[in-house]
Amino acid sequence: MADNSRIVKNGKYGIYEDAVRISVVFVILISLVIMAIAMFDKNTGAEAPLGEYDSYPFNHGWFFEPEIGAPVTVNLPYEYDVNESGRTVTVTNELPSDLSDGMNLVMRAAMEDVEIYVNGRLRAEYSSDTVKGMGYYVPSAYVAIPLNAEDSNGEIRMEITAKRSGIINEVYYGPGEDAWNDVVISSIPVAVIAVVMLILGLFLVFSIILSRTTSVMGASIYLGLLMIDVALWMIAESRLRQFFFRRPSLSGIFSYLTVELISVLACLFFDEVQHRQYHRIYIADECVGLLILFVNAVLNFTGVCDFFKSLPASHLWSAVCAVELIIFLVLDIKEHRIGTYIHTAIGMLGFMAMSIVELVLFYVSRNHVFGAFMCIGLIILMLMTVIQTINDVSLDIDRREKARSQMTIKTIETIAGAIDARDEYTGGHSERVGFYAERLAREMAADYDLTEEDILRVHYIGLVHDIGKIGVADSVLNKAGRLNDEEFALMKRHSEIGYEIMSAMEDTIDGMLDGIRYHHERFDGKGYPDGLSDTDIPLIARILALADSYDAMTSNRVYRKRLTDEEVKNELLRCSGTQFDPALTGLFVNLIERGELNVRTADGGSLDENGQVYVSASLESRLQKDLLEGKRIRNPEHIRMLCYMIKLMEKKGEGYSVYLIRDRELEESGKGIELIRECCSPHDLCIRYGDDSVVLALYNIFGDDADRILSSVSQRLICPRIDHIKADENEPDGDNAAASDDQT
Repeated sequence: MADNSRIVKNGKYGIYEDAVRISVVFVILISLVIMAIAMFDKNTGAEAPLGEYDSYPFNHGWFFEPEIGAPVTVNLPYEYDVNESGRTVTVTNELPSDLSDGMNLVMRAAMEDVEIYVNGRLRAEYSSDTVKGMGYYVPSAYVAIPLNAEDSNGEIRMEITAKRSGIINEVYYGPGEDAWNDVVISSIPVAVIAVVMLILGLFLVFSIILSRTTSVMGASIYLGLLMIDVALWMIAESRLRQFFFRRPSLSGIFSYLTVELISVLACLFFDEVQHRQYHRIYIADECVGLLILFVNAVLNFTGVCDFFKSLPASHLWSAVCAVELIIFLVLDIKEHRIGTYIHTAIGMLGFMAMSIVELVLFYVSRNHVFGAFMCIGLIILMLMTVIQTINDVSLDIDRREKARSQMTIKTIETIAGAIDARDEYTGGHSERVGFYAERLAREMAADYDLTEEDILRVHYIGLVHDIGKIGVADSVLNKAGRLNDEEFALMKRHSEIGYEIMSAMEDTIDGMLDGIRYHHERFDGKGYPDGLSDTDIPLIARILALADSYDAMTSNRVYRKRLTDEEVKNELLRCSGTQFDPALTGLFVNLIERGELNVRTADGGSLDENGQVYVSASLESRLQKDLLEGKRIRNPEHIRMLCYMIKLMEKKGEGYSVYLIRDRELEESGKGIELIRECCSPHDLCIRYGDDSVVLALYNIFGDDADRILSSVSQRLICPRIDHIKADENEPDGDNAAASDDQT
């Protein structure tokens, strides 16, 4: 859920964002201070007393006397119409006959003034007049009065001044403090959930702060603050508030503060979840929400308007924010953006739906337990956010793994290119072996239970099977002609060198080391370096042995042209069971016979993806041919380096037009080279080839553009001869043999 845009802290809306964050923290801190005072201040004054403590209902036979109208006998709880706020009703009853000393009676005042008389004497009073600093609307609270044996069969009268709604709640009595049992038992679930929510929110916030994980700080920390805020509101509105706070009337203040902050925190959270796509609107929503909160607070503390009367403004704004959220979700669905936070979006809808239910019940239900539905919504949001986080982490791990794999693959491809650049005989050999090995592995898949991942792994191992040639001397690697026994002994060490190089890597592809070390082992045990035989040779090595030899036979050598398809097939069958695994050889030959193994060479020259001979391969062939014929090449290494550069550009879809230019002007001095370079751009290359010749490579210049440059060159030289380096057509004939690429 993190977004890179988070780092733009001081952008266009930075000052507003900082103001919103500071204000949110300030309100929460103030709420916590008031909460602490309410919990620990011993100056209780005229607060509703908790009283002393089996709980018996006392709800039948009450005589209800409205201020206007005829009296009736009712059972509690009883709802009545309030024609005008501030009107007082009276209910009377005869106390039970089984009262004893130390009993208590409990009833809940729902934002109304209550006076309770026993035998005409005032026993308890809870009203806006008796609670110091309280506004017109007193918080709902339980009023408890002590009873004794003398009160048995006595008259109890309750005078109730309704302010918000007309309801007379149930009454309980019992020995000691047991009158509270029903209240406590019915309120425990919501209270426990609120406390758990508070602990989880605190844990989430502090764990993120302490871990300093900025990538997840945004959405997660706002979710934690939202959980804390809702938990504080639920505790403040809990019917057990008198057990938590010494001054429960103060809980009403931070109850209003926290409930008005919910929409602001929700907007902060939604903004982060939606990757700040609607950042400007959310910032405006947050600022308006905080402004309403502060105005309501000022009106309340100055006595102009109580929190309860101004609360609908905050509720209305919360409804506006809910409508906006629905619009934003629809837009994200339309623009296919919701996929990045689909689980959290479900949670957001669940939270919003439960919040709407909570809001509706606040206005239509006279005896609603605050926070129950809001808590359900927040639990849904929290669970879906956890699922989203787990999903995001899993996707992030997959992305990192893919990135790591891609990096490994790119490294492998680069190494393969470096190998081929050094070995002028085998331009593109590593790529072709990887391709042939992959094709054989795909043919084997059903019989050998190879997955797509296994097949790709075979391809990449094929790219680096000859990495050990980096440690072979140029005089051996690029010798024009067959190797003698000593040179061949040195060449054979490349499999061990490659094994040692790659074994030092921490992360390698499974089977890579086996493929590098054993791809020259023979099925009859006469291979190298360890003389393994039969199925003791790892499967990957047996696959590479076939692919390696197939490419050697279908590529040109200085001493022979490539073998025909029929000759290649016959040679593979002849060596089946001796050099190659017979089962794999049968599959490989079947591919050839069905025409499903596309040779990546033409007339022995390396082909690109479009089936055209690489210019680099043609230049390599020209160099080898001239070296074999004994012609003097000034700096063969420079030409090989040019071949490597051309290969790199060819892989990118770019390239060079390459020409071999001979002229007497080039024989004795470098004057002719300078004349040629004057016709070229800095991206072109002019390299000495023989005593009287140079190689001119024009970067991304072809056709008429190349002809114009060559014409300019011709005018500057004495009598130039210019040959366009293309696919070789005059390769020497030679003998046929199944061989790997190093058996030259």
